[in-house]
Amino acid sequence: MDSINPQAPPRALGAIFGAKFYRYRGLLRRQWWILAIAVGIGLTYEGWTIFKKSDLFESSSEIMVRSEVTGVDPKVRETVDSLYGDTLKILQSPGMIEAAKRNVELKAPSLSGTVQITPSVAPRTSIFTVSGQGTNPEYTQRFVDALVDEFMSFRKSQVKVDLINTSGEIGGQLEVVRKSLALQQAALKDFVQANDMQFWQSRGSKAAETLNELRNRETEKKTELQNLQNLTPEELLSTPRLAAVVSKPDARSAAGEQKEAVFNNELYSQYLQTTQALFQKQAELDERSTVWKPKHPRLQALQAEVSAIQRRIDLIKAQNIEATKSRAAAVGAELKSIGNMIATWTKETQEASVKDGEYQQLQAAVTRSQAQEDKLLEKLTQVDPSFGGNGIFKILRKASSPAPVSKGIGKHLTLGLIAGLMVGCLVLFLLDRSDDRLSSSSEVIQHFSEPILGQIPNVADSRKETGLPLLQLEDERYSFSESFRSLRSSLIFMPNQAELKTLLVTSAIPNEGKSTVASNMAITMAAGGARVLLVDADLRRGDLAALFDTDGRNGLSSILRGEMPWKSSVQSTNYPTLSLIPRGPVTNQSGELLLRPEMQKILGEMKDAYDLVIFNTAPILATDDTPTFAPHFDGALMVVRAAFTSARLTQNSLNALYQRQVNVLGLILNCIDTETPDYYYYRYPKYYAA
Repeated sequence: MDSINPQAPPRALGAIFGAKFYRYRGLLRRQWWILAIAVGIGLTYEGWTIFKKSDLFESSSEIMVRSEVTGVDPKVRETVDSLYGDTLKILQSPGMIEAAKRNVELKAPSLSGTVQITPSVAPRTSIFTVSGQGTNPEYTQRFVDALVDEFMSFRKSQVKVDLINTSGEIGGQLEVVRKSLALQQAALKDFVQANDMQFWQSRGSKAAETLNELRNRETEKKTELQNLQNLTPEELLSTPRLAAVVSKPDARSAAGEQKEAVFNNELYSQYLQTTQALFQKQAELDERSTVWKPKHPRLQALQAEVSAIQRRIDLIKAQNIEATKSRAAAVGAELKSIGNMIATWTKETQEASVKDGEYQQLQAAVTRSQAQEDKLLEKLTQVDPSFGGNGIFKILRKASSPAPVSKGIGKHLTLGLIAGLMVGCLVLFLLDRSDDRLSSSSEVIQHFSEPILGQIPNVADSRKETGLPLLQLEDERYSFSESFRSLRSSLIFMPNQAELKTLLVTSAIPNEGKSTVASNMAITMAAGGARVLLVDADLRRGDLAALFDTDGRNGLSSILRGEMPWKSSVQSTNYPTLSLIPRGPVTNQSGELLLRPEMQKILGEMKDAYDLVIFNTAPILATDDTPTFAPHFDGALMVVRAAFTSARLTQNSLNALYQRQVNVLGLILNCIDTETPDYYYYRYPKYYAA
């Protein structure tokens, strides 16, 4: 029952919702009275409520929060949310209501009544509205005034108590803060006396400055030592070194560096002069070698001078190497000394920093306590006990004159209408959920796996007193006749259609239109040139003789009883190639007659005599006639009337056929509503006209 038709393509969501809409519209057309009754009940109930309502009168008063509250201590002023919430609760409290009743009884004993109080606060304002509704107008007005007066008295006494308590609490806090401040100031004074802070601050500043100079000097010496270790003797002799004129912690070290720099510069000067002399003598030697012989005394003297100059240069290099080693050792020792001094001054800096941190903490604590003392003094000066006598509220407007309260007829009727519609729609929805009648091809596809071979539109408007007319050769019901042509094509182009010579047309229950469908299908087949025999096998209520306006006194029941041969009962119709065998006399033994062996023999002879034999049979769930002899046919067609046949009953009928191995070809959906979205092509009847 819940299977999906494998031949059907997926349908758009909009089409599904459209089909649902038309289904509910049809339900509303049929069951509109349920909605009308529900709405009527809702309106009646609300009308009775209006009738039973007593005449009410309303009076209101207004209270406003005083502007003087701004700037008062938060415990007196309160937060806005807390103030508003507490005020609304107090105005509705049972104690306040009882106090107001006693007030009215004392001032006007003759008045009586009941009043419903509704306090509210205007949005984004500090104005409270106290509204009262009662049956006695004068009592209502007096009650609202009495309630406001009682509230003001309560608030005045409460605020006065709060102010007194607040003053005492602030004084206590101030005393605690002052004691704490005195202790903190004493601790700061003792610390300053025990530690010469001026000395420590000066010492810390000097230590930081000296530490910075030492770190710079350490960097310079590390760079110099790296150069002494990495440069060659020639590179050291090629660069003069001048002592830096800086202020150094060690004057003797500075003097030594100055002296060493002078010595290095003298070596550098001697190296330059000797190298220059060597170049000159070497050039002269090269020039004289081309003129003088090797044994020439002057050439030998010149060579001796060149050798002497070279030895002098080597001596200068040796002296420079020794000076460089000596300088590197001195720089290393100086770096070690600088490191020791950096450690000493770092310790001095840390000690000074610790002392300064302790001093700053004590000073900050004293500053915070002084700020707290100043704040509490300011609060104490703001609290004015004389202000408590006036309170933070004032009456903006006394109770207004009582005005009649509308019974809300429109509101009640609208509520009754909406409630009735909702209940009615709910009942209709539940009815639809319990109603499994199929209204469109979409629903058939959702419930059955059998294909839909034909969809016959509803042409009830063409029905006459004698019933629905059969198809004519030039029928003006264009869409009706075209649907049967489509059914004919579905049968012709089915697989193995050459073997489909005997067809059985049935339905689940009576009044689904199977006789009309079988007759018009036979007419359409005959119009295509086929020799068709239509047999009325519904031996209980068959009416094909009346539909074709023929003599129905003899028919299939007469044949099965052996009263006459089947060919003698065949009657011609107004359609040249269509023949008919009526039902014959009504019998209650149709099941036994259809089970006789003669039935299979007669069916075989009919297949040989005609191109197509169509049997119109009884509804499956009404009798057992159809499932009894349906297995002898080449195929069976199930007629389903839209918005009439239950899907459950149709499935039960199909199951009865399948149990007897019947070849069910498909479904014929009859009497469909062409207004639903599934049947757009039925909305163009003029297109089918000649």
